[in-house]
Amino acid sequence: MATRTVPVTVVGGYLGAGKTTLVNHLLRHAEGRRLVVMVNDFGDTPIDAALIAARDGDTLALSNGCICCSMGGDLVAAFDTAIRLAQRADALVIEASGVAEPDRIADFARAEPDLALDSIVVLADARSHARHAADPLVGATLRRQVAAADLLLLNKTDLVEPAARDALARDLATAAPRATLVATRHAAVPLDLVFGDGPGSAFACTTAVTPPADHEAQFDRWSGTGHVFADHAALERALARLPDGVHRLKGFAHLADDDSWWTVQVVAGRIDLAPCTAPPALAAEASVFVAIWPRGMVAREALDAALRADAS
Repeated sequence: MATRTVPVTVVGGYLGAGKTTLVNHLLRHAEGRRLVVMVNDFGDTPIDAALIAARDGDTLALSNGCICCSMGGDLVAAFDTAIRLAQRADALVIEASGVAEPDRIADFARAEPDLALDSIVVLADARSHARHAADPLVGATLRRQVAAADLLLLNKTDLVEPAARDALARDLATAAPRATLVATRHAAVPLDLVFGDGPGSAFACTTAVTPPADHEAQFDRWSGTGHVFADHAALERALARLPDGVHRLKGFAHLADDDSWWTVQVVAGRIDLAPCTAPPALAAEASVFVAIWPRGMVAREALDAALRADAS
């Protein structure tokens, strides 16, 4: 059976930062997304009991149709299992150990032809991150975790004073200058910020769940169609001109010179392009994109102009 490329999201962060809560949030609000979730081991399975429908060896069937498999002690074997399962899914979510470096786990996705790294999401505990980061034993690990992030969630902000939250946010922004930093409670974050498949997207497997109102108000979204790029170089020039502040842009691009189609992923400034077949939901010649960013950081007109400058 032919395989297809599966997008991968790596979830990292130190012990207690909220990775369990985030994974459960993604599963509970999947809204039709078929997910495969890799967890560290079943001694500390980060899946609520209410979500588990059945267990078979190192694989859990989840009540919403998603699948969970163990990373266990053999990471290579776990990836083989996950790749096989993910061929029937929309995305693979990997929860890294609290002391692991998510960028190293992401290297598996970068090296595996059946996988494509979508993003690295790292959580920082607003109550304890500063203390742990200053610890001579674990501080370097925390700093490497934060530096790897595309999306950085400053979690548990309801448990600290605003001044302490703001000071930590400034420190994290300096430590991870390319990441989008979002303050969260209970790791509640819009799913289109994590998966990049916003409402109305032609390539989304479902309509994204409506995020909590306080987070919905923090983000702007944009969608654009009708762009046709002369060639691969024109597409690359357009993407290089995207305004600063766009956290995610995702879509399908049509190239006129050879009538080819390409999937486009832009995450925190990192651009990934891959050839694909023409998406059946789209018009014969029209590219389509969706994007999301923290409110007020980008003008929609500037984003559209950047893409249209090299489009016919």
